[in-house]
Amino acid sequence: MPRMNRALTLSWITGLLALLLLVVPGCSREVPPSNDALERVRRAGELVIGTDATYPPFENKVGSELVGFDVELGNAIAGKLGVRPRWVNSSFDGIFPALLSRKFDMVMSAATITPERQKSLAFSDPYYDAGQVITLRRDQKVLDLDALTGKSVGVQINTTGHVMLEARAGVRLKKFNSIDLAFLDLQNGRLDAVVNDAPTTRYMLKQSFPNLIVAGDPFTSEHYGIVFHPSDASLVTAVNEALAEFKASGEYATIYAKWFAASQDAVASPSAPLLFDPSLLKDLWRYLLNGMLWTVQLTGWGLLCGLPIGLLVGILRVSPLRPLSMASAIYVEAIRGTPLLVQIFTIYFVLPAFGIRIPEYLAAILALSINASAYIAEIFRAGIQSIAKGQMEAARSLGFGYVSAMGLVILPQAMRRVVPPLTNEAIALLKDSSLVSLMGMTELTRTGQELASRLANPTTVWLAVALCYLLLTIPLTSVARLLEKRWTY
Repeated sequence: MPRMNRALTLSWITGLLALLLLVVPGCSREVPPSNDALERVRRAGELVIGTDATYPPFENKVGSELVGFDVELGNAIAGKLGVRPRWVNSSFDGIFPALLSRKFDMVMSAATITPERQKSLAFSDPYYDAGQVITLRRDQKVLDLDALTGKSVGVQINTTGHVMLEARAGVRLKKFNSIDLAFLDLQNGRLDAVVNDAPTTRYMLKQSFPNLIVAGDPFTSEHYGIVFHPSDASLVTAVNEALAEFKASGEYATIYAKWFAASQDAVASPSAPLLFDPSLLKDLWRYLLNGMLWTVQLTGWGLLCGLPIGLLVGILRVSPLRPLSMASAIYVEAIRGTPLLVQIFTIYFVLPAFGIRIPEYLAAILALSINASAYIAEIFRAGIQSIAKGQMEAARSLGFGYVSAMGLVILPQAMRRVVPPLTNEAIALLKDSSLVSLMGMTELTRTGQELASRLANPTTVWLAVALCYLLLTIPLTSVARLLEKRWTY
């Protein structure tokens, strides 16, 4: 028992120090930005551009590189400003909060200029004219916008189509994180239509959805703009001047022709994709392996830091000192009562408003550790309380103090009983790590999302992602079974 207690104590101290080393250096006071945004960018020597690289042909990820119309145009703008571009791939639902908290200098992500967005964001002059189109199955009767009332319609979350249809009474909206999943749902007969931007829709249908067609011409006239923090007027002016010069010189037309003119040529309809196409795996495995490594790292750090915190909080939960037990109970209920997604959002996007900026990797570890610690605390509390009260009484009668009795008698016995639920928590944390994609981290799930949009074959990609998660969870359950067998008495 003493040997187990020493190992447990060492693990606790090591994990706590690791958490402090991770969090404290990452928590820096935000340097107040220069009033002149253009001067700030030039002084930094780089233009940080946020995008959601799941929207071809505007932005997409091929291997480790971002490609697309927006990417090439953004690189040209950075060159015109005399700085290097640095692209940050982020989930679209978090991209504007990240801009407002100054994670980026600007956003280029096929963002439509709308009155609602203009209330809180600044936009460049329009750089692309687009419109919304309706997509149907080939065997369907043609529907127009008015005929969508009473129908089930798929949209990508936070897009113009989403906002527009949400204001129309009677339309049953189904919202997706990426538009390829909406097309797949339409192809499978669960939706009556999909509404999305015309260029991306035509690209996706040509790639891998032969049973779907665009019904008619765009029914809206929309303009894409580059998005800025509302106080960055000088940067907006400089970018507008660059756009005007590109259009006058013909450079814009060259980039446009590369990404759109050729892609809109009539081509033979692709064959129907297989439910699972093994031939794609040779191109997928390298990217999925990298995503798996990120997921393992995040899960490992989350457990390493969350275990000692959870153990400490769990011990305090059963403490005879009322203030300590109450404080730990409040901590546990506060963390368990709020979604992990909200906790990630708060740590990464809200704290900068108070001058505290945490790098995305450390923010992800901090959020996962804190969230896991609350559940781990309850696991340890249950394990401690499962030990007969006579054990503590016997230890105290032999002269042990409360702390010594807890460390040398109660905890070693409780550890044997908490292994199965701790394994379940590790597996849950492994899957919950997918939520850090909100910050643009390319773990396994985000990798799958990027590949699905690029290949326009979501069934193959997501089945491969599921297999990867299975390969990661099997070792955890195997280790748990070995420990249970060894510690059974």
